[in-house]
Amino acid sequence: MLQYIPLANAGAVLRKAKKLRGEFVQQNDQPRVGVAVIVLRQGKVLLGRRMKMPGRNTWQCPGGYMQQGESVFESARREVAEASGLVIHNLNYGPYTNNRFTNGGLHTVTLYVVADYMGGEAIVKEPNEIECWQWVDINEMPQPLFLPLQKLMDKHGDWFTALGQ
Repeated sequence: MLQYIPLANAGAVLRKAKKLRGEFVQQNDQPRVGVAVIVLRQGKVLLGRRMKMPGRNTWQCPGGYMQQGESVFESARREVAEASGLVIHNLNYGPYTNNRFTNGGLHTVTLYVVADYMGGEAIVKEPNEIECWQWVDINEMPQPLFLPLQKLMDKHGDWFTALGQ
């Protein structure tokens, strides 16, 4: 039997069905703003292997969603500290990527920040999100990359590679 679903509730019903199938579901219809930090240390960049969707088992820079009232640099410092325990300095603005994930309809805009490592030991502080952290030679990036990082490499690979010099 067909059930009538008021149009106003259709989005919620679709999100619930996707969750039941194990798909990632964006909670609203507007893009989320993320900050990803390219942490540099002696020609290497810090990357973590993702444990969650979207992008499970891909490599990403430390980062996450901006919080209400934060500046981009405040968000960058917080995300790096929360995820890896590292302290960063010499923050500079990098490019951005506009990311449309096919699984779950997630749409994000990622603002990249370039920062130098200042101190601490990279440890996994969010084991449900990151499997491990590794310092990777900028010229030998592991695969596969998380969609925003892959888009950054596709559009700004020369800029990214020059960071390691």
